[in-house]
Amino acid sequence: MRLQDKAMLTTVFQALGPERVERGLAAVGHTWRDCFLALALHDGPGMFARDLQKRWRKEYYVGTLIGVSVQMVQAVVRAWDQDETAFRALAAEWLELNRTVETREPAVASAVD
Repeated sequence: MRLQDKAMLTTVFQALGPERVERGLAAVGHTWRDCFLALALHDGPGMFARDLQKRWRKEYYVGTLIGVSVQMVQAVVRAWDQDETAFRALAAEWLELNRTVETREPAVASAVD
């Protein structure tokens, strides 16, 4: 995978956020029904495909939904379809670095005098 492609993918991951990237990694297919972006943008397979049926230029629509260029959406589609193993590795690495860490507030005991 080229460095330029990695940069575009990480930009898309950033736009999606950790929760959606993790949800997208549950994908097993390569159609708009069950691919990475379909699951990242909707909770279940097939739901996103219904939205896309009305759209003529699917990549443009997806780009508008997540706030990235069509070239970045095409980079995700290409990487997912052509080198899914490298795509998953990059996404897992990005998740490790960008996972939201829940910070717990220390319990403060108030003393009553």
